[in-house]
Amino acid sequence: MILFTNIFAQDSHWEKLIVEKILKSMTNKEDIMVYTTDKGLKSLVSNIKDITLINSCQKADFILSLRDRNISCHKPEVVFDYANYLYNKNAVGLFFWQKGRPTIRFSSKRLENFGLHIHGELSKFVSSKN
Repeated sequence: MILFTNIFAQDSHWEKLIVEKILKSMTNKEDIMVYTTDKGLKSLVSNIKDITLINSCQKADFILSLRDRNISCHKPEVVFDYANYLYNKNAVGLFFWQKGRPTIRFSSKRLENFGLHIHGELSKFVSSKN
């Protein structure tokens, strides 16, 4: 049982680092305001330096969502479900695990619609297909 706990704790550590990198690659802001309704995502980003969880999607820089959600804000979203990424016009970025490996994708068109650009090493994950 301890082996599984260590594996999940390690995944959580990597998820936190990847989400931090994704959010910080889209902006130069010192303090990034993030909105999410998901308890797991709140826990994931709650202790990331320079990222502040807020209770208002209108004031958020980014929204994090696991699945299709009922949020009426027109804000850029980072999603964690491929179907949500395909059909959500606000989904600028995607992150999920596939066969034990992290998969990251950004939509160049959606980034452009929000006036965003990917900085640094994650720029290789920008796709012009969506």
